[in-house]
Amino acid sequence: MAKKKSKEEKSEARNPKSETNPKSESNKIKQTKEKLRILRERIQLWKRIKWPIIGIGSFLVLFLIALGIYSVAYGKTSYRNVYVGDINLGGKSKADITPLLKPTSDQFLKSDIALKYQPEAGDAKEYKISSADLGLSYDADKTANDVYAVGRNHNIAVSFYQQLKTLFIKYHVDASFVINQDALDKKIADIAAEVDVPEKDFALKYDGNGVFELTSEKQEGRRINQEDIIRNVEIRISNIEIKEISFKSDTFVPQITEANAQIGLANANKILAAGPLTLANDGQKFSLDVDTIAGLIGSRPKKKEMEIYIISDKNTKQVSGIAGQIDKPAGNAVLAAQDGKVVVSADSQYGSQLDQDQAKIDIENALMARIAPDSTVNTLAVVLKVKKVAPEIDSAKLASYGLTELVASGTTNFVKSPTNRVHNINVGAAAISGALIRPGDEFSTLGKLGKINASTGYLPELVIKNNKTVPDYGGGLCQVSTTLFRTALNAGMKITARQNHSYRVSYYEPPIGMDATIFDPAPDFKFVNNYSNYIFIQSKIVGTKITFEFYGTKDSRAINIGQAVGYDYVEPPAPVETVDPALPVGTRNLVSHAHQGASAKFHYKVTRDGQILQETDFLSKYVALPEMWQVGPAETPAPPPETPAPAVDTPPPA
Repeated sequence: MAKKKSKEEKSEARNPKSETNPKSESNKIKQTKEKLRILRERIQLWKRIKWPIIGIGSFLVLFLIALGIYSVAYGKTSYRNVYVGDINLGGKSKADITPLLKPTSDQFLKSDIALKYQPEAGDAKEYKISSADLGLSYDADKTANDVYAVGRNHNIAVSFYQQLKTLFIKYHVDASFVINQDALDKKIADIAAEVDVPEKDFALKYDGNGVFELTSEKQEGRRINQEDIIRNVEIRISNIEIKEISFKSDTFVPQITEANAQIGLANANKILAAGPLTLANDGQKFSLDVDTIAGLIGSRPKKKEMEIYIISDKNTKQVSGIAGQIDKPAGNAVLAAQDGKVVVSADSQYGSQLDQDQAKIDIENALMARIAPDSTVNTLAVVLKVKKVAPEIDSAKLASYGLTELVASGTTNFVKSPTNRVHNINVGAAAISGALIRPGDEFSTLGKLGKINASTGYLPELVIKNNKTVPDYGGGLCQVSTTLFRTALNAGMKITARQNHSYRVSYYEPPIGMDATIFDPAPDFKFVNNYSNYIFIQSKIVGTKITFEFYGTKDSRAINIGQAVGYDYVEPPAPVETVDPALPVGTRNLVSHAHQGASAKFHYKVTRDGQILQETDFLSKYVALPEMWQVGPAETPAPPPETPAPAVDTPPPA
């Protein structure tokens, strides 16, 4: 019978390596000691840095608390140390900032910007630039907003930086201003033209004999730095700082060597030697002869070389002259309404337009290719690129315009109008007639009428200006705009600009409150074509009635024009007499009738398929005006008759 093994024996049999290994035990001890050493070092390091870290952390916490308190303390004002120029605007509310800026900005606008040129030799020159010359104005409200915005940026990091900066040092904000930059540039350019002395170097000279020569005069030049001066002026303006700006000029020494000048001369003559340059398009030909080409060629220093180039301004002028012979405006089709439909009474014509920018490039390329050894550009001929210009009203596209029926019309009566007024109404109606409005486009009455003066056929007639009736060109055109207004209402158009007359005018009543005045440049009468097709306008004048007809394609819109109602009537003031010494004694001329004042309104609503296209109340307010008279001077009263002296009794002689 086999002997049963003990538990220890079984364990040893399963794990023969469980016997104690002295080497393994030694490694474990070493690892433990190393860990203890590292732990002791970390403890020592912590002891050394503990208090500095606690100190720094405490400082940061206290600083952030202080910054938070700072933010709260200045929550309703600008932060401290915020300046515009020398003006401290720290701790001020928005409402306080503008009054603080205004006296300084007003003083700056009244003062001149002083500039002083300090030459190397000779007396200084002083220049003055007024704010009015530059169209300068300050936007105090925007500046106040910019000052208040410091430390309140949408970017948290930027806000933190700005707040931190304002705690310790000045934070400068530029005053907001508007300036005519072109005017400033010109002022500085004018100064440069006076004080600059151009340097003289080798240059081309042409005497008309087909060959360039060289000028050999060389001289140092002096130029001011215009960009620096402009920048300094803008800094003074942004700081609202009345302080003189001093500037000097820089010396420019001739650079071109004689050898390089001869190379440039040879290249310029090579361009001329190639002969004329032909410009052509569709049978039209133009030729730039050698003399003309010589006028286009210039030279300039490029370090030590003499660079040959095409003078841009002269090239532009040359191309512009050619364009004048090529360009032809497109001719619009003339449309007319017949039997309720719009037809073409005169066909449209395409126009032509020279691509001037491309022509300038092609001319320059062709000429400069004459001195480029490997160029494949044609150096003797240029094909001009001419674009076709489509007419706005194309007779071939009439069917696509959708002018199939009368959409709406409107009529007013100008009975009892003076001759000049009738004339102007006819001229204005003719100018509007034939207009074609694209879907979504805004129609401007003044824009379509164009210039209103004698050159366009108008006569002087009474108009309303500043609540007074005075003669001016185009009097009576409000009859045109009022008729257009009523036609646009009847068509359900979107009205975008309409102004009633300042006082009631009998030509437009009844109804009250449905007039539309115009006067160049404002007010204007405007509306938007809110149909999906074009709208064609035709005018008719029969007797004393003017009618506008809108042709297009009707849709499902419903138009509701409420009855115009007058209210708040005001009786005219007492008649006013103005003495005119030029009139005969006792003369009385009626200048204008009295006008009753009133207010008026009517409701306008346009819907289509349940959608409201426009809904508004048109309100009108008319002032009351007295009857106006011009009278001659009063008659001078006759002097009273002389009273004879009483008789005196003389006693008889003794």
